[in-house]
Amino acid sequence: MEVVAALIMILLAALIVLYVGVQAVRGTVDILSTRNMFLIGLIVFQITGPAVQILVDAQAHFQPSNLPETSMIYTMMLFIFVGLFLLSYNKSTRAIDGLISKHQPSPRRYSSTGLMIIAFTTVPVGIACQFVLVYIPVLGPGFRMLGFGMYAVGSGLASWVWFKHFFNPVYFVLACAIILMAMGLTFYENFGRRPLLGIVAGIGWAAYYSHWRSLGFGAVIKRGIVVAGAGFFLLALVTSSREGGFRDRSALENVSTLKDASFSSGAIDLLTGQEAGMNSMWLIEVRPNLRDYDTLHTVYSVLTFPIPRAIWPDKPTALAISMPRDELRISGKAKDWNIGPGIIGHIENDNPWIALWLYPLFLGFYFRVLDRIVVWFPDNPFAVLPMGAALGQIIAMPRGELGSFFFIATINIFGSFAIMFVFSLVFKQFGLMPQVGEDEFGYDDDYGSDYLEDEVYTDQYASDSSWETR
Repeated sequence: MEVVAALIMILLAALIVLYVGVQAVRGTVDILSTRNMFLIGLIVFQITGPAVQILVDAQAHFQPSNLPETSMIYTMMLFIFVGLFLLSYNKSTRAIDGLISKHQPSPRRYSSTGLMIIAFTTVPVGIACQFVLVYIPVLGPGFRMLGFGMYAVGSGLASWVWFKHFFNPVYFVLACAIILMAMGLTFYENFGRRPLLGIVAGIGWAAYYSHWRSLGFGAVIKRGIVVAGAGFFLLALVTSSREGGFRDRSALENVSTLKDASFSSGAIDLLTGQEAGMNSMWLIEVRPNLRDYDTLHTVYSVLTFPIPRAIWPDKPTALAISMPRDELRISGKAKDWNIGPGIIGHIENDNPWIALWLYPLFLGFYFRVLDRIVVWFPDNPFAVLPMGAALGQIIAMPRGELGSFFFIATINIFGSFAIMFVFSLVFKQFGLMPQVGEDEFGYDDDYGSDYLEDEVYTDQYASDSSWETR
């Protein structure tokens, strides 16, 4: 029976990919959107990952005892979640889409030099958030998270300029300098995949919305495969070399651990979803038989996340920590080892009679709003790039810890949006952001003679008929 469930999961993944592809070809939803990034995480961590584990008969740390029955219940919950999520995403903002589309701002073109200066400015702002503002009581942890978001936005803004002048050596060097600085800073007392993934995905996000989006679906897929392949390779190395104690090490010491990394080991870990699906099935079996539901635990986690545990020792503990610490202790693991309960696992723990309906409906609405902001202001990097500031967190949400990743993503997105808005006002006063103007470093138009016209946003999505249907 579990094999049948695994095959149904693979079918569900194929249907999601087909649905996303059809919408992208029709121009209904961009192939690169926050919704699709979430769906990528859902497929990897909750659909194909557990399916592969079942088909190869791989044992998990949290192994379900009745896999045939539990896998079918799990599959049913997946279908309900995906259906409600897509329904909410497709319907939730239609009431205001038409109104906003009728008041679209005229297309803008910003000074590339001004944008590159702002990109450099995001790095010291991120440093201030990560190393200075982090000591502010209560708000400090939020500023540290925002610092990683600023690195992603800065890398994206540099990439936005670079991809418009792809063969211009000056912009290439400047963009590489910003990206490498940002990546290096994410490794200081931190060896998490999500900040690094956020930078890599942010580069692709910027490339897509600055230029690739106008090239057509086939060209986007080809280029996307290259960026995704590079990101997967780097993440596999980081995954295989992660170990305890990284929070006490410098950036150089953390990076040095990559010399012992195994790509194959990290790739297998990623492709099997890091056992998140099996963890979810284990929770389905033990809730509420062995432990009562913790109703809406994720909601309480989000609301109480900023409160230091020193002030409130009994504040909700992340399920990713309490499962291996309190429910099934695994020997041979680092002290700070945690797991991915999976979004279905969170729903089961949080009382599925409520959470299985509430969570997908809310998340569908949440990602719809983020994606509509991009659609409403497609040529404005100060609106577009912050929406992609937390792609690493968004991809990881289906793995869990859902509440933590949602909170961090929200801080990164709306915090960086506010900072970028201030930047746009300040730099506009210094004349570094003209809507139309020549770039000091000149145009190195290697994309073709028509590219100057493309820069004023004349791609397929600018037709007035497409705005109301997307």
